Amino acid sequence: MTPESQVQAIITANPELMHILELIRDCHLKQGALAAGSIRNTVWQVLSGQPVALLSDIDVVFFDPERPASDDLKIHAHLTELAPQYQWQVKNEVYMAHYNFPDAPEFTSVADAIGHFIEVPTCIGAYLDEDGETVRLIAPHGVADLVHFRCRPIPFYQQDAQHLALFRQRMAAKQWQKTWPRLVVSES
Repeated sequence: MTPESQVQAIITANPELMHILELIRDCHLKQGALAAGSIRNTVWQVLSGQPVALLSDIDVVFFDPERPASDDLKIHAHLTELAPQYQWQVKNEVYMAHYNFPDAPEFTSVADAIGHFIEVPTCIGAYLDEDGETVRLIAPHGVADLVHFRCRPIPFYQQDAQHLALFRQRMAAKQWQKTWPRLVVSES
């Protein structure tokens, strides 16, 4: 089994994640996907033999230059009405390129945006294919780090001390190694 098929199998076997993917699909968002922590954490829980539970918010990302940023709130409200048990976070990634650095280049797609999340194992997204059942991954840096419990900053956050400081702050705040002792954190 490849790392990619392993991650797809973990997602597919989780009824809660599949339901979330269906809700996202039904929103008909351009390049809409589930991203980041809910996938990362689920993979680490399964591979660690831990009980699977959604530990973080549900990150819904999409890329639609024709929608105003204010639509994020409307989509959030809609998803909250459908599934109030989740903490939804909805972001049109068109508007997120300058979140940490004002001089960062504009994102060109949802995959480009996901590829700019701070650490490699968080750079993961998933969506349901046109058939509505097949899970497709968005993994600009691959999934090897994710399935092998490696956490390092993406190259963009390795470029200088200012960028690396954000990675360090995030690692200090998250304390993931306490939950997943197999996780190896490195700066390169």
